[in-house]
Amino acid sequence: MIALRALLLFAAVLAAAPALAFDRGLAEAQAAFDSGAFARAAMLARRLQTGEGDALASRAEMVRGDFGAEGDARLVRFEAALRDGRRAVARAPERPETHLAVAVALGLVARREGSMAAHFTGMATEARAHIDKALALNPDNAWAHAALGGWHLEIVHAGGPLGGVVYGASADEGIAAYERALALDPANMSIAWQYAFQLAGFGTTAKTARAGELLAEIAGREPATALEKLLRDAALELKQALDANDMAAASRIVALRLGRAAPPAQAPAPTGKR
Repeated sequence: MIALRALLLFAAVLAAAPALAFDRGLAEAQAAFDSGAFARAAMLARRLQTGEGDALASRAEMVRGDFGAEGDARLVRFEAALRDGRRAVARAPERPETHLAVAVALGLVARREGSMAAHFTGMATEARAHIDKALALNPDNAWAHAALGGWHLEIVHAGGPLGGVVYGASADEGIAAYERALALDPANMSIAWQYAFQLAGFGTTAKTARAGELLAEIAGREPATALEKLLRDAALELKQALDANDMAAASRIVALRLGRAAPPAQAPAPTGKR
């Protein structure tokens, strides 16, 4: 009997070992991400060969593209994020974060490729399907509501009224989705940051005022991770431009951070007398 119990205990330990190794591996990858070692985080996360790991790798590649790359190199990182996201869905289709990895990466790739290219390759439709799936899996997932908000506002910004007709997108629904996301997770700096920059991109008084509120909240927080420091620094830059009512500078900052085409520079005012 003692031998049988020992054998069962040994079998239980062996069964738990892969899960413990995964937990340690995921924790190591997340620690690398939080410290700002985003390339290492992606590498470690991929090694896990799980949906959760691939979703983290996808997010790390997105951050690398957003904050660590310029020009065509940004698209390379976003395409890597999309591959990680698709692999994550294949491995764990029941997890909301895998679907959100694909949806967000599609949006980032679409920004770089242009709205018309994204339209004809079905990126917006595919992204919405993944967002809807994430919400079906977890209706109270703050990231899913934020992704839905971003989906609406990106299409409205890029496609205008036509985008709304084709895809059913609207600024009001996008704003409502972002506000729902913040109500579910008020301390989420990433969601607040994305929402603020999206709003500032419209340049209207009401949307800019709400963006200013969000930026002030972000600026007043102490960053807990390397990503939060990147977000706060970028938020401070945009806040200063808005506080100075320098809308040209604000437009350039938004274009840079959201990967959009920069607005044309204004010609200098003429000098001297005619």
